Amino acid sequence: MELLGGKVVLITGGAGAIGLATALRAATEGASVAIADVRPERIAAAVERLRAAGATTSGHEVDVTSEASVDQLVSDVLAEHGRIDVLFTSAGVLVSGSATETSVADWQRTIGVNLTGSFLCARAVLPSMVAAGGGAIVLMSSTSGLVAEPATAAYCASKGGVLMLGRQLAVDYTRRGVRVNVICPGWIDTPFNDPAIAASGGAEALEPFIDAMVPLGRQGRPEEVADVVVFLASDQSRLMTGSVVVADGGLTSQ
Repeated sequence: MELLGGKVVLITGGAGAIGLATALRAATEGASVAIADVRPERIAAAVERLRAAGATTSGHEVDVTSEASVDQLVSDVLAEHGRIDVLFTSAGVLVSGSATETSVADWQRTIGVNLTGSFLCARAVLPSMVAAGGGAIVLMSSTSGLVAEPATAAYCASKGGVLMLGRQLAVDYTRRGVRVNVICPGWIDTPFNDPAIAASGGAEALEPFIDAMVPLGRQGRPEEVADVVVFLASDQSRLMTGSVVVADGGLTSQ
């Protein structure tokens, strides 16, 4: 049985590594997928790849820090697909730096994309989900929202905020039919981590760190995060809401 058969999944940051992997996985489980991202050329490439895989999909440009842009996105997806059953907020940015090294502009951008963006997207889809009788929201946090990492002041603060936003939304909306859960990936092998890798001494320094700190002994893959997101979006996780699910190869278990 398809886990998401007949459902419409909206993914912000959908042209990125984890977002696109989740879109492809959702499509194999019977979902129609709306890809939202900030770069038109990436959206076009993602939509082409999804359609080549046989997926029913649409592409949408969005700035998740803009209320008007997010509201227009949701309106467009509802007009094209008729409903939104699942939201996955995969859009995010990482700017390295301690508090004294982080500019106010970088702080505001990080909070704006990671935290405010998650809030705006969840707020925009909630009315239609409630009216339809239910839905599932999966917010992307990080292990950096659970435990502090060096030289990532803005990122840790933003991802900690996303974690609590997800829990709070679950308290308010679960009895109105909308489950809200949070996923916290650890080190995933994507270009997203490049700023942190550079700040820590480059890829050569990363390998021994991963080997020493991650019980699994390697970084995760985008497809492995996608599997967890699709599970949280599906009825197989129907008892789960307000949960914080860690997918980090054991990084935070020590």
